[in-house]
Amino acid sequence: MIDNMMTHIKVNNEVDLCEIIAVNDKRRNVVRHKIEAALQYARVSYFLRWQEPGFLQRVLLKEKTRLIICVNEAQMEEALRVIDGLQLTEKDVLLSGKKSKNRYIYENK
Repeated sequence: MIDNMMTHIKVNNEVDLCEIIAVNDKRRNVVRHKIEAALQYARVSYFLRWQEPGFLQRVLLKEKTRLIICVNEAQMEEALRVIDGLQLTEKDVLLSGKKSKNRYIYENK
């Protein structure tokens, strides 16, 4: 078995940039693709995190899957400039800026 340095490194420097909260699915997809295209054009690394609600939240509270766009904290300022330039409404996007709560396969416990 080959062991390298990467398996011992825990990297968790992602920040939740925003959550797409558009009401209907069509608008949600439009906003998502608009943000993704702008981040790609600005060369900002990002990833999408889909948060599934629990069974009771889905059934009783009618909660939907949350879509959160995360970026590296070193690129946060540039990402905020990109989002600001899109002139999205508060009905479409909720800016966060909180430390991302991710779980990694190679996380050392």
